[in-house]
Formats: sequence, structure tokens, C-alpha cells
Amino acid sequence: RLVQNHDDAVGEIKLRVAGDKGHVTLAVLPSIAVEWLPEVLVKYSLVHPETRIKMIDTQWDRCLKALLDGQADLALTAGQPSLSTFNSTLLFSDKFYLLCHRNHPLARMETVDLADIGQHPFIGFCPGTSIRQHTDRLCDGGEGFNYQMEVRQLTTMMGLIAANYGVSITTGLTLFQFRHKDIAIIPFRDLALERAVYLVTVKGRHQPDCAQAFTDFIYQQAQHFSPSIQ
Repeated sequence: RLVQNHDDAVGEIKLRVAGDKGHVTLAVLPSIAVEWLPEVLVKYSLVHPETRIKMIDTQWDRCLKALLDGQADLALTAGQPSLSTFNSTLLFSDKFYLLCHRNHPLARMETVDLADIGQHPFIGFCPGTSIRQHTDRLCDGGEGFNYQMEVRQLTTMMGLIAANYGVSITTGLTLFQFRHKDIAIIPFRDLALERAVYLVTVKGRHQPDCAQAFTDFIYQQAQHFSPSIQ
């Protein structure tokens, strides 16, 4: 950790001498990077055009590994990691929604419960993905779902739902991907069906000025954001 902090400080000095105020690397879950984050990046680039932002979009465990390995300065994850290793700040809660074809029987309902999904063919995200971890916890390890298929990519999920291959569950931050004429998006009645989104850094590690400025900016933007179906 001392060597990493030393290298970070030396790198920061070199960038300042070269006239570059620094670069920041952000590790983020793909399901968080779909809609809200791009707008944040655009706003930040207008205020701090001298700072270069690099993004690592990957799974939850790999986001944390990137932080520990020094490949990323901060991360946006769903769920709070170990408090002994990481600092984490709650940004907002991301609600879950049901996805189904517009001609599916569930599409006629204004709101749904997990029990309504029942034995309808279910398309799940692959194990290890953030959304899968949460849906498994929602329904006893996923045993309550009639799994038809598992996918990793949001675009694949969109195509299958649009073809009426099954139903699925996703979060508010991914709804941008499912705006399709044949897909119905329905909220759950249970308001507890949410996942918490955190801003995470490594405990005790020095943050360069540019990384700290970016961290503060993300936190400020999150205070005015609420994922919704609109």
C-alpha cells in the first residue's frame, strides 16, 4: 500500500509538470453505466476538461479487484463491500421492474409481486452479475423462478423479451435498454425491492486531487437523481 501511494504521488507530480492535471479510472457495473453515468461524465468533462476519465465496466467482484490492484481510483457498485477494506458511500437506491412482452398476461397489470411471476418462463442474468445476485436473494436463491435461459448482456435480454421468450427482472438504471414497442415495464408493489448503489474507494489509500474532485462530483450529482420508469 505504501509503494502504491508513493507511485500514485509520483505519477500525479509528473502529470502536473507535463501540464496535465491528471486522469481518473472508474470501475463500474455495466448495469449502472447504461443511463445515468454517461450524463455525469459529460457534465464533468465540461467543468474539468483537463481531466481524462477511463472506465472499466465489469462485474462486481472485478470492480473491487480493480480497486485493490490500483487499476481503478474509485468504483460504482451495487451492494456494500467489506467495511474493513473499503470506504463506501450510499448514492441512491435503484428499484426493480418486471419486463415482459406487451401481449403477455402480466402486461395488463399496473403493478406486480414476485409471486405473480410464478411459473412463467423466466430469463435470468448469469450468476456473478449484480442483478442476478439481487434476484437470487429476492427469491430464495432463484428457486422460485422457472428459468428458461440465462444471459449476460442487456441487449440480449431485450431481444428475448421483445420476442416473448419469457419474462425477467431488471433495475431502473437499465430501463433505457428496454425502451421497445413490444416490451412492457411494470413496477413492483413491494417498495423494498431495491438495490443500493455505492461509491467505493480503498480504505487508507491516498486519492490524487483529480480523483477526489471526481468523487465529490459524482456524489453531488447522485443527490439529485432518482431512477424511475419515466
